[in-house]
Amino acid sequence: QEAVVTAMSGNPSFVVTRESEAAELEALRNGDREIVLVFGSDPEPAGGGIPATTLYYDAADGPTAQIAVGAVQQVLRGVAGGPSLARVDERPVEALDLSYMDFLLPGILAMSLMNSGVIGLSTAFVSYRERGILRRIKMTPLPLTQFVLARVISQLVVAVAQSLILVGLAWALFELHLRGNPLLLFVVIVLGALAFLAIGFAVSGFARNVETAASYANLITFPMLFLSGVFFSLEGAPAWLQPIARLLPLSYLVDALREPMSRGVGFEQIWVDLLVLAGTFLVAMILAVRLFRWDASPT
Repeated sequence: QEAVVTAMSGNPSFVVTRESEAAELEALRNGDREIVLVFGSDPEPAGGGIPATTLYYDAADGPTAQIAVGAVQQVLRGVAGGPSLARVDERPVEALDLSYMDFLLPGILAMSLMNSGVIGLSTAFVSYRERGILRRIKMTPLPLTQFVLARVISQLVVAVAQSLILVGLAWALFELHLRGNPLLLFVVIVLGALAFLAIGFAVSGFARNVETAASYANLITFPMLFLSGVFFSLEGAPAWLQPIARLLPLSYLVDALREPMSRGVGFEQIWVDLLVLAGTFLVAMILAVRLFRWDASPT
């Protein structure tokens, strides 16, 4: 058993994980594994070779699964010393039928919420400041909190409406599978929108004009587009890149949308993502309030 694990770990074609049989099979059904090997209890079979091994693979993955099975079989035969000593029982497992749209749409939703919040709100507030609208509001009885709250709510409504339209179009045109709780998805969308609206509000505080605000917003959003798993999974990314991705709030929004939508998981699987998004909202709002300016004069 250890010889097989060592041989696979040293092969760049394999990513080896070692958890309980139930956890690994559940990951296979969810599409997170290509192959699951379960070794027999006899560590040293009589006559040599390797323990009786059960090889589970994704039956819905077609040619890709067969390639993976062939590669694993080759390693097993090499470790066992020949085909006759590699006793393998192949068993197909019906995994979730995930299309590329099932994977892609949550990333597009997260990207839309990020752009609407960071770029849309930051440039809007800076534009108000440049045109003197904020200064005129300051001279009225209208409290700042009411004005900001009204602007954030209006932007939030637009962002949520855009998300619902995207989901509806994907479901109608591309046969999107929605497996999660709709209420949970709605909560994730609202919380994600609030987190990035708060970031946009903070950006507007230190940007002196619309052009600067757009530059700052792009500087924040552009790296997240490619490092947060929007268009492709980060599981195969270099090891040094994955900790960086986990520092980006968009990674948590993508995960909080993708897991319920494509795999049907519940709150208990994404509560950490929701906690990070809530923390992002609070920190960004505190920063935004401290940086807020009524006029365009430099701080």
